[in-house]
Amino acid sequence: MKLLLSVLLFFSTVSLSAEQPISTTTEQRGSEQSEAMSDASERVSAQSYSTDVWFHRLELELSGDINNNGFYHQLYLKFDADTNRSSQPVWAEFSLQRPGRAEQLFHISSIFTLYRQSRNDWFAIDTTLEESYPTDYYDLIIRLYDANSGWLVAEISGYDELILADLPLEDYRRDQQVLTVVESYGGSLGIFALFGLSLLLWRQQITRCK
Repeated sequence: MKLLLSVLLFFSTVSLSAEQPISTTTEQRGSEQSEAMSDASERVSAQSYSTDVWFHRLELELSGDINNNGFYHQLYLKFDADTNRSSQPVWAEFSLQRPGRAEQLFHISSIFTLYRQSRNDWFAIDTTLEESYPTDYYDLIIRLYDANSGWLVAEISGYDELILADLPLEDYRRDQQVLTVVESYGGSLGIFALFGLSLLLWRQQITRCK
């Protein structure tokens, strides 16, 4: 009985792990020597939650549409957050959410530092959705946490800014699936061809009998 339970537990664990969404993410961050965020980026007008830290600008780009269905498997996000303090170490949490579904956490960042209203302390992620992201429209959710206390200090999502809402996404595996249409022609031409083939076989049988 114990062996059976162990086997069932093993397979249930494998099944659950196989259903977990898979993605790969690389990080970039600004510094005093890097270029500031451009004026072309979206200025944040609303956010779900903020304290002495808040989101100031956002920039989002979707790419990677192999099957040309209008849904992408790569996203690049760059944001600039500000603080009232001279310096504020934080870390970020990134999630995607489909309508009526639970959030899917896809990346937790390393610690980076914000410097008052500097435009050079931006943070960016470049993410490829690998598996278990069905073709759909997703909202992107970003949360910032105080690196010392772990408290939530700022949050923004598609409910606040349209740039983060209804993102047409799918994973790389689904993006590789290209629909192939094979056209066939029938009608009278197809019937005559079948009749001709039958007649040819009939003549061959008569010849063999002779």
